[in-house]
Amino acid sequence: MKDIPPKVLETFERMKESEEGCIELKKIRGRYYVYRATSEWDKEDKKVRKITVYLGSITPEGTYISKKQRVQESNREVFEYANGMLAYHLLDIEEKLKGYTPHYRELIAAAIIKAIDPKPLRLISSRWEKLYLQKVIDVNLSPKNISKILRDTGKGVRWWYDFFEELSDSKLLLYDLTTVFTHSRNIRMAEKGYNNERKYCNQLGVVIAFSVEDMLPAGIEVYWGSMKDITTIKDFLERFRKRSMGFILDRGFWSEKLVKDFRKEGINYVVPLRKNSKLMDTRWLRWRKPFTYRQRTIKWSRRKTESGQVYLFYDPQLRGEEESALLRKVEQGMMTMEEFEEKKKVAGVIGLLSNLERSGEEIFDLYKGREDVEIAFDAMKNYLDADKTYMRTDEAVRGYFFVTLLALRIYFGVLRRLRERELTNRISVEEVFFELSKVQKIVEPSREYFARIPKRARRIMELFPELPMG
Repeated sequence: MKDIPPKVLETFERMKESEEGCIELKKIRGRYYVYRATSEWDKEDKKVRKITVYLGSITPEGTYISKKQRVQESNREVFEYANGMLAYHLLDIEEKLKGYTPHYRELIAAAIIKAIDPKPLRLISSRWEKLYLQKVIDVNLSPKNISKILRDTGKGVRWWYDFFEELSDSKLLLYDLTTVFTHSRNIRMAEKGYNNERKYCNQLGVVIAFSVEDMLPAGIEVYWGSMKDITTIKDFLERFRKRSMGFILDRGFWSEKLVKDFRKEGINYVVPLRKNSKLMDTRWLRWRKPFTYRQRTIKWSRRKTESGQVYLFYDPQLRGEEESALLRKVEQGMMTMEEFEEKKKVAGVIGLLSNLERSGEEIFDLYKGREDVEIAFDAMKNYLDADKTYMRTDEAVRGYFFVTLLALRIYFGVLRRLRERELTNRISVEEVFFELSKVQKIVEPSREYFARIPKRARRIMELFPELPMG
């Protein structure tokens, strides 16, 4: 071959030394291609037939470009099965939700992905494709469509609260507020505030309401970043028409006016008292028979007031912890000994105000159920990765947290089972879904069957006998 560029020839000569067999260089339409040449005997023509196999090309600059290898694809498809199916089974709100929004399937699918393997919106569709569940639920989870659905969902107000009422099987709701941060400048509700690290940034208020009966999240709302705890519950109550409901609140919600409003409207309440409240007077109490709560022995008392029943609980272990904290303040010059002696009187004492007449153990257990709200906030911010949002409109933010509520119901469905089996110290919710992702279903044109199930995944499956394995 004449007029071969020197760099092409140099590269080809090097290849001849390194490649096995005979290789050839061909010029086709001004480009240089490398082939491997072999031969075989043609029985029909009774002669040797030359066979060439394309290897790659060489640029005029002498760069060798190997032929792209085609991936051999099989008709078999392999899907994650048990993780998606369990999440779908535990959510169990499809019939309720379809009466309120035409996007119920997409919202459910997005919540399932958020619960089993949280991903950014742009990756939800790709993650969904790995689940066998995509053969059961037909949805469009493209980034453009899911963004539109979140905005549409976030515009809802009245139907949200009608839906929340259907989720609230209990007559009591645990209610609390936290803050999340946003990186978008277009969120009107975002307002400057300090986070736990004392950084000044845009934040939103997020409220979660928990049903006491089944210990599942039953409501969520997004508020202005500067809105106070007490203001959010007034707004929540205006929208929540179910007046037979009651609320178990945190200390930040204490207000005499709020208690009066509750009593006026016949709404049940359990509200913690502040340490400096006049109702925290223990001088004339007669302590009743103690009870044990999580290996801590607690004595209690109750007396009637104009604002309702005052329940006081004395925890000796808590008293030691609180006295130590007060003494440290004295040591650091933040408190005088006179102030210490005064505050010491109620160290270890928890005060609750309620219109419910229950035993001390029942009221204390109701209040301590608030720990689940704290778990919900922790799961929302860390496991579900919802401690910050990149949504660009107020409506999209509300839609995003509606999906978060549904994902939390899945999370607590798993957590409840782990608690029933006393396994929370050994297995996390995240581990459950990780192990179940290994339960895979193989789909071929003529049949479907399960791949070999790992031992640990099989043990996790035994915790959920209701998991459909058809």
